[in-house]
Amino acid sequence: MGHDALAIYVHPNNPLNTITLDELAQVYGRDGRIVTWAGLGVTVPGAKSDEVILISRQSHSGTYQYFRQTLLGAHGDFRLGTRDLNGSKEVVSLIGSAPGAMGYSSMGYATPEVKTLRVGRHAGEVAYPPTAANTIAGTYPISRPLYIYTLGKPSQAVLEYMKWVQGAEGQRVVETSGYVPIVRQAGGHHE
Repeated sequence: MGHDALAIYVHPNNPLNTITLDELAQVYGRDGRIVTWAGLGVTVPGAKSDEVILISRQSHSGTYQYFRQTLLGAHGDFRLGTRDLNGSKEVVSLIGSAPGAMGYSSMGYATPEVKTLRVGRHAGEVAYPPTAANTIAGTYPISRPLYIYTLGKPSQAVLEYMKWVQGAEGQRVVETSGYVPIVRQAGGHHE
């Protein structure tokens, strides 16, 4: 159906501009050692304390599952004390009002009230912003394909809907919804 990049959001006053997957694992992971903004090399103006306030999605969310597995592997778990919210919009809204907060959500939820960080795989490597081009190129390290699943063989109506989603009109809806459309390959095949 399309692709999505999970952006790392912070308050716009936060001076941090880049972060690595390794650092994110140290911030979010149960055994992580980075618990303060000083641990990431910054002081955040307006934050009530130096503690990184971790914002997450609820554990039944596919976004939560993908982010956790990408950072911590199949058996890793998040640090206790994260604030788990129901939806992406709530994550972004809270971060916009809390200078000491950091969270993740689909890149399509970005607003002027938050800032997205560039993300690199490891220290010393190039960090990329969560953009459609970087998602398609595979350079943004927290991106994922989006799928439509059916229970068993789909009916004709469902097949027609799936064809519409993959067509030009459906892909425009994917794009205007903040996601990355399917890249068309030579010969009409989809990525």
